[in-house]
Amino acid sequence: MDIDVRLANAQDRSKIEEFYTREGKNFQQLILHSATTPSGASSETMFVVAVARGEVVAALKLDIARNPAIGRVGFIRHFEIEDELEPTDLGKRMLEKTNVIAEDKGLRALEAVFDVARADLFDLYSEAGFREERKEIWLRKDFRPSFFE
Repeated sequence: MDIDVRLANAQDRSKIEEFYTREGKNFQQLILHSATTPSGASSETMFVVAVARGEVVAALKLDIARNPAIGRVGFIRHFEIEDELEPTDLGKRMLEKTNVIAEDKGLRALEAVFDVARADLFDLYSEAGFREERKEIWLRKDFRPSFFE
């Protein structure tokens, strides 16, 4: 199967939305959360996609923000690949394309943000030369039930 890995364009939007829906993600929420990164406000948001037979079969979101300590940084989020294509080199190809985009845009670094339960992504990023910077845990303590409960 011929798979084209590239930067998404405006015509890809509905196909990206269909892909994320198949993956159990809400594309509209992904877009709404594009304004912030761990460093602050995003200056650019884009998607890298893999397209086969006219359908998006893998996608990742790349936000670009300014980190006061080092400069412009890219944040990779919402990296998903169709299940049957996960054992292939598609993940590696997606990250290679993202590296090219990062270099073209003059980014100082790329950071990956993903759920700790995604060990497959941790391995993929490690093989691509990413290193673990820190571990974060998001905790919540509820004081009362929701207003609607």
